[in-house]
Amino acid sequence: MISSPKLGMRIRAILETDRIWSAYALADLDPAESDHCTWLVGQQAVILAYRGLTPPVLFAHGDGVEVSALMHAVAEGEYVFTLHLPDRAVLSDRLRVHAEHPMWRMALRLEQFHAAGGNPQPLGPDDLEDMLALFADHPDRPDAFHERQLAQGVFYGVRERGKLVAVAGTHIVSTQAGVVAIGNVFTRPDRRGLGLGTQTTSAVAAEAIRRGLATIVLNVGQDNLAAIRCYRKLGFREHCGYAEGSGYLAPSNSSDERSEQ
Repeated sequence: MISSPKLGMRIRAILETDRIWSAYALADLDPAESDHCTWLVGQQAVILAYRGLTPPVLFAHGDGVEVSALMHAVAEGEYVFTLHLPDRAVLSDRLRVHAEHPMWRMALRLEQFHAAGGNPQPLGPDDLEDMLALFADHPDRPDAFHERQLAQGVFYGVRERGKLVAVAGTHIVSTQAGVVAIGNVFTRPDRRGLGLGTQTTSAVAAEAIRRGLATIVLNVGQDNLAAIRCYRKLGFREHCGYAEGSGYLAPSNSSDERSEQ
């Protein structure tokens, strides 16, 4: 939780220096998310431990020297991390990695958006069981889905014979910050290659545009060339690379704990 409006303004100003990379963190400044957030704040850098998911998500942005200093104050424990490579390198001595992947953060260029067509239908909380049945135990099922996202976000799906075969949605939607992060994109393995994922992603992006949300981002593995091609057809472009993974963060040996929460 942020202790004062002044501190919140400083965090926002730092994040706004790259709102595409910071889209999730900007959304986490919304009052509804404040209880899930632990912020470490410098003059030109911030670190966020977002505890609305298990394990919590670790994010950093800003001046590299300050990020390095603030990292010493991050509590030990299990984390999912989304970090630029220099910031990831700062944790090399502390982080016991379980899994790690090179990722692209992509952003939609609104003037280049090309709707994919098809007829995906909006989904809501009543569709939760169908979505979980679609995800099943597939190894590439969305790993950051929470049912509150379905209630608070934008989701579209394609049904065949009454069963969901493809879905796309959001991780975060913030009217206050003007950002949307598309995620939870999944097509049943036997229905892939038919453009259904492109259609559902397109429908989510179109709804975000209709709502006037100008920063629309998504994440994709750098080795997922088929998905990258689909997203580029819609008008998304690579913004930056980063490391995403999970691991155990061991205690810091440093006593430097300049932090504000």
